[in-house]
Amino acid sequence: MSQRSRILVDPKVQWSIGCRILCHWALFLVCLVSISAMVRIMAAAGNQPFGEAWRSAALAQLPILGVMFILLPVFLRDTLKLSNRFAGPMYRLRTGLRSLAERQPTTAIKFRTGDFWQEAATDFNTVLSDIEALKEENAELRAKLDELQVVEV
Repeated sequence: MSQRSRILVDPKVQWSIGCRILCHWALFLVCLVSISAMVRIMAAAGNQPFGEAWRSAALAQLPILGVMFILLPVFLRDTLKLSNRFAGPMYRLRTGLRSLAERQPTTAIKFRTGDFWQEAATDFNTVLSDIEALKEENAELRAKLDELQVVEV
């Protein structure tokens, strides 16, 4: 199957996930910087004044902050890209179901290789096939009923 060209297939769902990752990233950053700074301040206790130890510990966190801010877009993009593996299939399944509900022509769906919920496509296609068979049978029965009504008149 072809590669996705869009990062966001279902923006509402995927941005919710992205925001959750951003919150986790921020919490991790606060914990990492706090622990690192606290260890440095405690290691400097007695050797230098508290203000100087605090300033030194804060400056020592700059490389950590730099790396974490560089990694943030990588985390977000990778998470959004991974979320395509379930958001894309659900999007296609929803559009297929909407077409069926609106009695629009509907084709079988196929998920991309690596997408989650492959079984959902198989189940949808089975139901679609059954619906098409029932429509054909219904049309045949209507035609026979119309023939019988014409003969009786």
